[in-house]
Amino acid sequence: MHGWRVRLGAGLLLAVLGLSLIGRSNEVMARQMPPDRQARAREVVERPDVTYTTRIIWDCSARTFERAVEDPVLMGALWQAYGFAPAYRISGARDSLHVVDPTGLLGDALLYERGVNNVRYVVLGKLDHWVVPVLNTGTAVFDLSWHPSAATNGLSAQLDVYVRAGSGIGSVVLRLVRPLLARHVDNRISLNLLDVQTIMSAVERDPDRVAQRLEDGWRTRFEAVFGE
Repeated sequence: MHGWRVRLGAGLLLAVLGLSLIGRSNEVMARQMPPDRQARAREVVERPDVTYTTRIIWDCSARTFERAVEDPVLMGALWQAYGFAPAYRISGARDSLHVVDPTGLLGDALLYERGVNNVRYVVLGKLDHWVVPVLNTGTAVFDLSWHPSAATNGLSAQLDVYVRAGSGIGSVVLRLVRPLLARHVDNRISLNLLDVQTIMSAVERDPDRVAQRLEDGWRTRFEAVFGE
């Protein structure tokens, strides 16, 4: 049983990587997405099986952060170029991302609200593993907000995560293992964010060197995003 719990904890990160790289802080007004996304998100936030909150300090300029969050698919390509694990594969567009974790987890992150310094996604996830049929689907909401940090000359962000299993039995199981699950989620998120910080710091210090890690098509896209 312990093995699948570890996998489930890892799976909650499916969209965290995307959300720690996605957003659009230069929007002047909040943008509302289709009502069905908002309704699903509200249901999860009001009746979650598991919740998680973490605060993040981004040691980079607002300019670098804002340009990075404009293109989450490019940031996924950078993740692969750096060889970080797990080898997430991110595809799609800003408003609808598809994220694959090679451990057998996948999910679709659908934007439902975007504001000046916040972004909210509802995530439809699936665990493709025969050992845990009662926990093979679930829904999560990721609420990321940020503001300038005077103490660090960077950005301070907060991520709130709400998770709900796709069945009544799954909800019971999630609640029973909540403390263990929270520890695994915290560990995985912390490790992933350290790797993301490595990328962001490198882009801030030496974007040309970072660009050389990418294949030609991605390099051109990188230069368009981070160029002057």
